[in-house]
Amino acid sequence: MRRFLLCLVSALGILALNATPKPTRTLPIVYVNTDNNRAINDTETQIPASVYIDSVLAEYPSLGSAAAPIRATIKGRGNYTWRDFDKKPYKIKFDVKQKVLGMPNNRHWCLLASADDYLGFLKLPAGLRISKALALRWTPRMRPVELVLNGKFMGLYFLTEHVRIASNRVHIHEQADSETHPDSISGGWLVEIDNYPSEGNITFNEGNGQYVMISLREPEVLSSAQRNYLKSQIYAINDALYGDSDARLEELLDLEEAAKYYLVQEIMEDCESYHGSCFLYKDRDSLGMKDPWKFGPVWDFGNAYNRHQETWIYVNPTWAQYWIGQLASRQPFQQAVKEQWWIYYHTMKDSVRAQVRAFADKIETAAKNDAEVWRGTQNYCDNSNYADVRDRYFRRYDWRINWLYSQWGEGIRPATWDAPLTPASQPENKGKLILRNGQLLILSRGRLYTLQGQLVQ
Repeated sequence: MRRFLLCLVSALGILALNATPKPTRTLPIVYVNTDNNRAINDTETQIPASVYIDSVLAEYPSLGSAAAPIRATIKGRGNYTWRDFDKKPYKIKFDVKQKVLGMPNNRHWCLLASADDYLGFLKLPAGLRISKALALRWTPRMRPVELVLNGKFMGLYFLTEHVRIASNRVHIHEQADSETHPDSISGGWLVEIDNYPSEGNITFNEGNGQYVMISLREPEVLSSAQRNYLKSQIYAINDALYGDSDARLEELLDLEEAAKYYLVQEIMEDCESYHGSCFLYKDRDSLGMKDPWKFGPVWDFGNAYNRHQETWIYVNPTWAQYWIGQLASRQPFQQAVKEQWWIYYHTMKDSVRAQVRAFADKIETAAKNDAEVWRGTQNYCDNSNYADVRDRYFRRYDWRINWLYSQWGEGIRPATWDAPLTPASQPENKGKLILRNGQLLILSRGRLYTLQGQLVQ
């Protein structure tokens, strides 16, 4: 009997070991090993590490190998998502720029956990696809992966481009820290409407009395000239929003880009969208032409569809929504939004839905496996019944599209609308000629083309 019990215990142990979730190998696998297996305990400390990526399905080239990994550092990232979830997000910084899973060269990458996504891990992919369809000037690229950290399988993650100024990301002039020259400080700004205090942020009271914080992203260290310029720009936008001059507002803010950004948030019913992780950027003024501020890129859809109410995202929001309620009351912005809605409703809503469905099929096995890895942990979102949570996402998407249709109808067909351009198509000088970085380009529906019709990345 004793031998039988020992054998039974041994067999159960083997079964338990075999039941431990491992990578499904249906997605690329990111292997990160910190030096000396050092733990990642905060969002500030850069920990030396080695990284390699097994592309598994050969859809993209692998990066490094177990024998020859790539040197990098890793740290935690996020605020609420770092603090309140056992499944943590991370930021990787390679020592040398790397082209990762078909995405352009850069040193800075995020491993997003999406631990708060109870809709089949589809909020982030959907938001990014809507942004891309609406042709915001830059939408972060993302790849679903499985993560192994210091030999421990961590489940499904999303390897995503970090928001920063670069030629293949937010493509504007980079402004030096502590710059003082008046021409240089007119552009190269990347800031964030934030909900967490940070060193050096700009604070003010919105026209309706709400207290607003603007965090610096780039540049990070400001001279007094830079700080004064940034404050004057932010205050001027606020004054224009609550003033009478539409011309002044359009001089300061790119309303078409703002309309695209807003439409993404309304389709995703993201009632936290203008409360935190809300980026704005501005290029340098050139040849006497003022470059207006632009909303974007989109980021963080953790609270999308959480409220599930048939109203605008800025009406009685769960969190304060800065600026957007007042912006939505302005006629030129309303016109721009309805034009973008017409384009999305007639040419994009179904293709985006199909793209997200294909993405769901791609990650389904890994998502179910992730549920087993994190079952019972803090703030766990159960995506194990994947068909159910996937379909729930699509019901939310369809519901929101239908509600927006009940408000805007088919929208307003843009006066200059023609068939959508593809990167290989000729713009035929349809659009607006602009000078950027000394090059004459064509701006057509939010995208830049050379005079020969090549898309400028």
